[in-house]
Amino acid sequence: MPAKTAAPRPVPAVTPSPSALSGPAPASDTPLLGLPWWRRFDVRLAAIFGGISLLIISVSAFFTYQLIIDARMDSFRDRLESLALSLAQTVEVDAIPKLASLPDQGAAWRERWQEKLLTIVRSEPDIDSIYILLATDQPAQLSFLIDASKVSRVATVGERYDASEYPFMLRAFTSVQVEDRVFADDFGATQSGYAPLRTSTGEVAGIIGVDVLAVRLDETRRQVLRLCFLLFGLSALSVLGVAALVRGLVNRPISRVLVAADDISAGRYETRTAILSRDEFGLLGNRIDTMAGQLAERERIRATLGLYVSSDLARTLLATGKLPELGGTECLATVVFCDLAQYTRISECFTPSEIVSLINEYLGAMTEVIEAHGGCVLDFNGDGIMAVFGAPIPHPDHAERALRSALRMQQRMNQLNGEWEARELALRWQKTGIEEIVLRIGLHTGPLVAGNIGNHSRMRYCVMGDTVNVAARLEEMNKELGTRIALSEDVRQRCPNELVRDLVDCDFRTVRGRQNLLRVHAG
Repeated sequence: MPAKTAAPRPVPAVTPSPSALSGPAPASDTPLLGLPWWRRFDVRLAAIFGGISLLIISVSAFFTYQLIIDARMDSFRDRLESLALSLAQTVEVDAIPKLASLPDQGAAWRERWQEKLLTIVRSEPDIDSIYILLATDQPAQLSFLIDASKVSRVATVGERYDASEYPFMLRAFTSVQVEDRVFADDFGATQSGYAPLRTSTGEVAGIIGVDVLAVRLDETRRQVLRLCFLLFGLSALSVLGVAALVRGLVNRPISRVLVAADDISAGRYETRTAILSRDEFGLLGNRIDTMAGQLAERERIRATLGLYVSSDLARTLLATGKLPELGGTECLATVVFCDLAQYTRISECFTPSEIVSLINEYLGAMTEVIEAHGGCVLDFNGDGIMAVFGAPIPHPDHAERALRSALRMQQRMNQLNGEWEARELALRWQKTGIEEIVLRIGLHTGPLVAGNIGNHSRMRYCVMGDTVNVAARLEEMNKELGTRIALSEDVRQRCPNELVRDLVDCDFRTVRGRQNLLRVHAG
């Protein structure tokens, strides 16, 4: 029988698609959308950055407010002190002691200074009252000489004022005093400054006071507070804008990396992150792109290797990450041999290129069935196929897998005969007396050695041992028995009854090249 080797299938090219070369999927498809917002790194980073920044701004605004208020109040107290002192130096103090003895002149003097002080009060928006108080014969009891006020109640001449709870007012008889807080009395809540009125001889005739209403002080505080809130709002908006910018700078590359990772995990190795920045994200994207390229090359090698060995074997060899080594391991497996009956006569009906095309169609169909059941195709020898179940990937049900594969291969062979009949190819061998192409299969289970043979420059994966020889002889025995599937008792015992109940027990048979008899089942 001439040995014909099946032509390898074309290598699937790994070609980047235009969409993949343009970068990952749009942001609307990003896996970040499926992540709760509170777990997203970009949101947490923006929140941490924004929160710390807003906290710093808030603390800064608070201290700024306090500093401005303190500065305003210090300036205000300095102004009160200066105004009280300047007024004390302006008033005609020498006339005050004589006012009681000169009633007419005293009334005129009081009227004149009432107008002067009232004019000053009206010209100063912050000032509410300016008044002159005189000491009495009772401690801490003072009396009004003049009271110029535009809002508060105006005291009458001689009206008594109890200053026992106002220490600043009493100390003003010795030096200039300014209250450090707001005091409330019958005239309202005010903060005041006082200065002693000294005669030309240095005697203290009384004190002059300047009042500022608390509402004016509150207005000052509100102005400062509005200013601080304005600055805080502008700073907060700036921080939020920067936080959003930072989030965007983090979100975009992370989204690209996640989309690329999803594509790569799905086998689309042509995907690229398209991150062009030169920061850490750029390095990460470059590493992802490099990894994708290496995986694409690995897949191309696996696909190429899979054309010469089974996909499972190629995957197993590549998964170790090491070069194959000579030698093998002993295991229990099931070997399958397939061959076409009267292949030599059939090949005479075709040209060499036609028979190669026909055999490739047959080998491709059988290989799909074998690999679908977990088998490993080891060799094509013209129309012959050698496969093993249970190596290199172990399967505890390797015998059952092998028999199911054999039954399915017979079904697939019937389909191929029907297709060749429809294409009128079958007419060529039918003219020679061959009704249809028959597939013969032999199966045997037993110990064998699976591994690599050859040398370090060229090797191949194979299985060796008596089990292999017996499987090959069982395939040949189909011709003697007139059957299409022949298997050993070792295979039958490992298969469920529904698979083997239609097989015929052919009793013990002599196997060519073996001394011991072998119990055979065929169908």
